[in-house]
Amino acid sequence: MTAILTLDLEDLDRYADALRAAAGAIVSGDLEGARSGIEPITFERWEGRLRYAAEAGPATDPAERRSRDVTDPMRAQVFLRDEMTCTYCGGRCVPRNVLVAFSDLFPDELPYHPNYRHGAIHPMYWALAPEADHKFAHARGGTGDIANLTTLHTMCNARKSDALVTDLPAVDRPEHVIGWDGLLAAYPRIIAMGDSHGRRHSAASYHDRWLRHFSRKPE
Repeated sequence: MTAILTLDLEDLDRYADALRAAAGAIVSGDLEGARSGIEPITFERWEGRLRYAAEAGPATDPAERRSRDVTDPMRAQVFLRDEMTCTYCGGRCVPRNVLVAFSDLFPDELPYHPNYRHGAIHPMYWALAPEADHKFAHARGGTGDIANLTTLHTMCNARKSDALVTDLPAVDRPEHVIGWDGLLAAYPRIIAMGDSHGRRHSAASYHDRWLRHFSRKPE
């Protein structure tokens, strides 16, 4: 395993490009082609200083608890509305459920841990997975509806700290991001191939639920 200590936009593109190549092979039914596609990013683990919110345990402050009351269907709507693009850096996003499907198919090459355990998860989860973050926090008068949510990479959300999303500089979407679907078109095929050749990291209902949230049908 290669320990990764830092992430930047070049890493984001490196992971997204590798997964896109693998997804194309999976859609064609080519398992070895998919393995070749992810080869540039295999056997990496996150050893950096960023920490995922889930590691902090349950929220105790009422405002913080309310800020976490974002449902998965709401998240899916926000990600689709924002065209799978991070509003902080302008980079491509791949929903966590799609990344988990890749980890199901390639559990050793692309390790996953549900709580983002340090040293036990691939950096692509930090670099690509989006979160639906509040533009205005509840403590600052923000509401809990979709209009007050925006798409941020997990790493971007961790880095922006308590800054208001509306205070962040506007970013342009690079040309290669336009038309990006977060690899959702390939998601059902990735799940199916993982069921045949990989090892599940979650209950069977996990992917079924996310397929419904994104209005996709299983293979």
